[in-house]
Amino acid sequence: MVGDDGLDGTLAARIASLEAEVSGLRKAVQTRTVIGQATGLIAAVQGCTPQQGFRLLVAMSQHHNVKLHTIAVKLLDLAAELGPRRAVHAVHQPNGEVDPADWPGTEVVHAARRLVAAYDAANTAGAEHPEVRRRLADQLALAGQLLAEKLAEVGWLPDS
Repeated sequence: MVGDDGLDGTLAARIASLEAEVSGLRKAVQTRTVIGQATGLIAAVQGCTPQQGFRLLVAMSQHHNVKLHTIAVKLLDLAAELGPRRAVHAVHQPNGEVDPADWPGTEVVHAARRLVAAYDAANTAGAEHPEVRRRLADQLALAGQLLAEKLAEVGWLPDS
């Protein structure tokens, strides 16, 4: 049976299925590219193989309880801000444990997590609630300011 648009139902369903598959494949390629970049960054900084770098990225993801793609994006963003070595060390410690007495970056990581949480909350708030979006924007600004202060405290911001 031919529908209003001239296509039969099975053909239209097949086209919709293929369009969804193509969309999913595009997203997978983008995701894999970011994960590959983060893996390479870790491998270069840690002086390890790409396979070991990927395992370290997975360990970071599990340690911070964040999706692999999300931590890869955040690591690359942090590398742009801090440089590759500081970024990798800010999210990874070799034994998986962070001792605040030995590593001043703990407070930076916590501040970065608050910034990420505020950013995510601001992005998911609907435009129909302007007051909520305004409060979230304020929280995002405060979280960013706190992160900058913590980075300055540990000497990870370049001198202005």
